[in-house]
Amino acid sequence: MNTKVENGKLKYLIQWPVKDFLPSSYASDRIGRKPVILGGTAGLAVSIVSFGMSRAFSSLVLSRCIGGALGGSFTAIRTMAGEITDRGITITYRLGQIIGLPLGGFLAHPERQFPNTFFDGPFWQKYPFVLPCFVGAAFALFAVVLGSFFLEETLPSKIQNRKKLATSRTTSVSTVVDGELSLPLRRDQDQYGIINGNHNQPSNSNSKLDHRSPPEEIPSLFSVLTNDIVALMISNFAMCLASEMLFTLYPLFAFTPIKSGGLGFNEAQIGAYLSVRGVMHIAIMFLFTPMHRWIGRSSALRLYQLSMMMWPLVTLFYPLMNFLAKREGASGSLFNGVMFAFFVVWSFAAFCWTCTGMMTNDACPSPAALAAVNGVIQMSTILSQATAPAFSTSLFAYSIKSDLAGGRLVWVVCFVITCAGSIHSLFLNEATSDWRMELGDHSETSSLSGSASTVIADSTTGVAN
Repeated sequence: MNTKVENGKLKYLIQWPVKDFLPSSYASDRIGRKPVILGGTAGLAVSIVSFGMSRAFSSLVLSRCIGGALGGSFTAIRTMAGEITDRGITITYRLGQIIGLPLGGFLAHPERQFPNTFFDGPFWQKYPFVLPCFVGAAFALFAVVLGSFFLEETLPSKIQNRKKLATSRTTSVSTVVDGELSLPLRRDQDQYGIINGNHNQPSNSNSKLDHRSPPEEIPSLFSVLTNDIVALMISNFAMCLASEMLFTLYPLFAFTPIKSGGLGFNEAQIGAYLSVRGVMHIAIMFLFTPMHRWIGRSSALRLYQLSMMMWPLVTLFYPLMNFLAKREGASGSLFNGVMFAFFVVWSFAAFCWTCTGMMTNDACPSPAALAAVNGVIQMSTILSQATAPAFSTSLFAYSIKSDLAGGRLVWVVCFVITCAGSIHSLFLNEATSDWRMELGDHSETSSLSGSASTVIADSTTGVAN
């Protein structure tokens, strides 16, 4: 995506995000989490290769449509993450995004990055962004292979059916009683006490099977829209809108000349600073768990509220950096110190993304509602991601052109949005129950493979973007 400032006007290309969050959540409730995740990740590989090979805007949009139609696995991934972890384990998708974004930028234009090598050829000059897309597709296919062998299904109804099948197979095998081989049990009998000659007394194991409650019905979309879920949707929308606006604005702000309100960086400088930000973000992410245990204890709400208060500070850093760049240039020690502090605060603010995933799973009223709740929360995420880039870049261009508030109108609007989101987060309610107690202890066997697949799958998205 090429962006340049010309006579106060910004010419930019907006990527059209297309997702299918609700269909994937319903599909994962019926056919299982694993098929949706693996199928969606494979579709993601097709989408990003098509994106890298595109040479027209229409083909870019078509590639994103393919990704939306085939790659709606994010909701299922978050649902499975909630089912295989307890309330104290973080969701790993954020780490994948942090790794993927700088990796994608580093691999773009390989003919420039790696001159006089295999990549210095006409194909790579014709398709300068296809290499990160190939790498992303390889990540996605590796995730599919990894998930096929090691990822276990977590849909409660599938687990119950598997247990029933295992129990019926066990009871149908011939058993030795009092040293003699008894006849196999008949599956169509109502009573199972015939081994001991008692046709009226069922065995203990099958009594549990006979009295087991039927699988819980999948709730409808509107039934999960409780007051707490709606409040979480609004807060999630505000958080994602602020995050996506500020993230989208950073490259434009950094590339814009200093006299027009930016930093005057070139492409190499922007990439270098984003790489530093990525490394710092990864390092600070290791503080999430101890901070969550210290501040949040049983839930992520308190840490979420604290992180939301960081977004207004992130907004204030933008005009501050421009002020310092005008006074002493964008290479002085004071400027670099402020830039370092900016990345630190930005990294702590990004804790909101992980907290939101944990809070979404905690807010579910039952295991059966997990996919539906993640679907509606994801709806607010995608809505903000679809509107934030166009809104923020247009507002940035208008601020420069009109010179309203000294060309800082965009930062005034962002500050108001972030403050409103921070205040709203203070009125969220903490989850009062834990539905995970209903799922038993199967989560321990799946958490490692599930987390690994989540990191790989989402780092693929980061590389492609």
